[in-house]
Amino acid sequence: MYYHTPDTSRYIRFIRRFRMLIITVFIALSAFAFNFLKPELISSDTVFWLSESKQLEKNHKQSYSATYLGHLRVDIPEFNTQSKHSLQSLQTELEHLEGVERVESLFSAYMIFNDRTSDESALVKALPIAQMPPEKIISFVKTLPDPYRPFVNNNFHRFHFIIHAKTPIQVDHLKIPYEYTYSEPQVEAKLSHYLWYIGIIILVVMGMSYIVFKNFIAGFAAISVTLITLIWTFTLIYLLIGTKQIHIAMSLMVVSIAIGHYLYFYYRWHVSQFKNDPNRALEKSINRNLLPAFWTLPVLLISLGSLLFADSPIVTMMSLSLMLSSIIAYAVSIVFLPALLSYFSVSSPKIYLARTCYWFANQEVHYNPKLLRKFMFFSLLILLFIGVRLYISPNLFARDVSYETMTLKVPFKEIDLEMLQKIETFENDLKSHNSGIVKVNSINTILKQLNLANAPKNPLDEQRLLQALFFLELYDLEKSYMDQDSLNITITLKNADQSAIIRYLESYKGLPIYLTDINSLSQSSKMEKMLLLFSSLVSALLIIALVMGIIFRSVAIGWVGFAANALPIIWFILFMILFKFELTIEALIAMTISVGLTSDTIIHFGYKYFRSRYFGRTRKHALEIMFFYAAVPAIISATVLMIVFALLIFTQLQSLQLIGAYGAVLMFISLLSDLFILPVLLLSVDKAKMTTNAH
Repeated sequence: MYYHTPDTSRYIRFIRRFRMLIITVFIALSAFAFNFLKPELISSDTVFWLSESKQLEKNHKQSYSATYLGHLRVDIPEFNTQSKHSLQSLQTELEHLEGVERVESLFSAYMIFNDRTSDESALVKALPIAQMPPEKIISFVKTLPDPYRPFVNNNFHRFHFIIHAKTPIQVDHLKIPYEYTYSEPQVEAKLSHYLWYIGIIILVVMGMSYIVFKNFIAGFAAISVTLITLIWTFTLIYLLIGTKQIHIAMSLMVVSIAIGHYLYFYYRWHVSQFKNDPNRALEKSINRNLLPAFWTLPVLLISLGSLLFADSPIVTMMSLSLMLSSIIAYAVSIVFLPALLSYFSVSSPKIYLARTCYWFANQEVHYNPKLLRKFMFFSLLILLFIGVRLYISPNLFARDVSYETMTLKVPFKEIDLEMLQKIETFENDLKSHNSGIVKVNSINTILKQLNLANAPKNPLDEQRLLQALFFLELYDLEKSYMDQDSLNITITLKNADQSAIIRYLESYKGLPIYLTDINSLSQSSKMEKMLLLFSSLVSALLIIALVMGIIFRSVAIGWVGFAANALPIIWFILFMILFKFELTIEALIAMTISVGLTSDTIIHFGYKYFRSRYFGRTRKHALEIMFFYAAVPAIISATVLMIVFALLIFTQLQSLQLIGAYGAVLMFISLLSDLFILPVLLLSVDKAKMTTNAH
């Protein structure tokens, strides 16, 4: 329990005696383990989720390959002969890139018309728009805009090229004479992503260490502990479950846990040198943090252990990342770290946060119980509101896209009127049930255009269908709309909720529909696992509360553990609702990181506070000790992580951008909760009888 102080003097003497051997062993093992971390081991967001996509598995049964969609947007000052020639050349270059199947744009489209020379002589023609002069293109498209809306805007200053490919396509090497933006599925996490990510962590850790501790020892030790924890964690995951893909975001979990563990040990060693020699400071670093840091292990192991058996390798690996990183960071902090720190001492052990600690203690020791009850009741109402919102509406799981293209396949045996009617019904139902659909392009679309040119006043019947199919084959138009045994459907979205559309497509019964583009397949897989991860997070909170109650032998502490973990998440989800952010898998990953860190903070706060109370300290004095020895490293850790998360917004990997944005906000809310709510909750469950003057 918290009243027991382990005797670590012999252990420290052992560490100091064999410190060089210990450091050498850790470095050697890390170097050996590093051999398992091949560049392809850390995967991007897309590959990670596709690895267990049910939709992709369904496609494989039909031998349907996935399509990589690239969206190239080109802005030109004026559409004239010169710019038309440049854009037409770009179309040709894109079509000849290796792996490209087809490129949809205005310059791959056709003007379908009836070349009527007399009442008896008429022939439907399909003229490539690229062969027309700019003035005629503008006039024609403005007269009949619907088929070409996805490819050009109203003033002909912005052109869109939709690239369908077997592999991810890069356009950096192309000489595009105009301003352009290109978006593609981030299928492979590139070296630049790693370098930017690692650079951010090193820069922030070194900078904050020097600002707070006035030395570079803290930064060097932090990076050493973090790197060892990262290497060992991912190596063990690889060896235990044999996975060849680890999500790059999992490294954020490991970094967060490693920095959290490290700071409690280093901070105590640093400040203890104010009145003690470095050797005694090393003892205090270990014996004051050995137990509370150890208690975080069963909390995470028991709460997340059940998730190892979840029907999802993704959830399993996330749980395993947190569990293994906690164990490894703890081992590194009590073995490698003291061996490393034994070579150093600090000349300026003072930390300029003591007055801040006293201020917090003075303010919170006189808390208003009625105000606390009102706050908790209001938070409960918010929780109920969120629960109702999730039950009656899935909008919290929205994924709003400004411009997106989706591709589908529909199996067919014969193109007849019945099949076309099913497709038309599907198109109408899709548009009526979902907003933001600009265009649905299918075999039905082109056959209608051909029939309209052939017989404008007559509906499509069996005879006219045969005529339309003849012209389709005559002008070689069918390759964009059908394969040997499937029809291709392209959906263009603008300011739409892609998640809602995917849910609708997966539940549609009128046609057998197969998603084929990588982005939709990845998003579908995320949606499959989102509810599982969300429910796993809730169950983890309940188990954490139970384990904390057992550790502290108090039902009240169990309640504090649940409330302190749940409050940041409740307020974070409310923040997302108010500001209309989507609840994505990245947000749930950020919440998982928050739970791991908050559990650590609760145990350290509770340990310091109740240990001080056990030894006769007043509530105020116990709060001061708790704030100085537990809150300061928590503040430093949260600040470092907030800066790291915030800077990840500027990376090029969308998954890291989202986790960075959500993580920074959630870390800030968690820090506020740790400083203003958690101490008050501890005071509320402290029933020890003290004198009036002792507070």
